[in-house]
Amino acid sequence: MIIKSCNISTCGRYRWTLDLEISEESKQIIFIGLNPSLSSEEFTDNTTKKIINISKKYSYGKVKIINLFGLISTSPKSLFSDNNPIGDFNNHVINESLKYWSNEKNCNLWIGWGNYGTYLGRNKFFFNKLKPYLQYKINIFKKTLGPLCIKKTKKLNPIHPLYCSNNSILTEYDLYDCKSYDSQ
Repeated sequence: MIIKSCNISTCGRYRWTLDLEISEESKQIIFIGLNPSLSSEEFTDNTTKKIINISKKYSYGKVKIINLFGLISTSPKSLFSDNNPIGDFNNHVINESLKYWSNEKNCNLWIGWGNYGTYLGRNKFFFNKLKPYLQYKINIFKKTLGPLCIKKTKKLNPIHPLYCSNNSILTEYDLYDCKSYDSQ
C-alpha cells in the first residue's frame, strides 16, 4: 500500500510537494519535475506511477516529488500563459528539499523536467541552488552521487520520466555540462 500526502496551496492552483511512502526501505529520493499534474492524495497520474515504478526498482522507500513550477496543469504549455507559474512558495520548497537532501546520506536526487525546464531560467535557478548543497554533501559524505537522471534530451535537459520505460536506468547527470544551461 502506498501512503500519500500532498502540500497544496490554499487557492488550490499550486502543489508544492507530493510525498509517497512506497515501501519499508530506508532509502529516499527527491524527484524534481517540471510542474505538477493531477496527482494528489486521492489520485495517481501516469507520471507519478512511472516515478513510483522506477523508484521501486531502485529500492527507495520514500519519494518526494517537487517541481520547477508549482502550477497544477495537465499541459506544460499552460505555464507560458500563466502570470505566476512558479508560485509564491515553490522556491522555498526547492531550497528546503535541497537542504534536506544535502544532509541525508540515504537520500538521492532525481531530475527530470525535459526541455520546458528552461522557461524563465528555472533550470539555471535550480542548478545554481544545487551546487553549494552538492558541495556540502560531498564534503560530509565523500562518496555521494550528484543529481540523477534517466537520460538527456537532444537539448541536454534531463528527460521527463513519462516518456521512458519502467526499466530505465538512473545515471548521474553531468552538472558541469555548460550546454545544460542553453535556452530552449
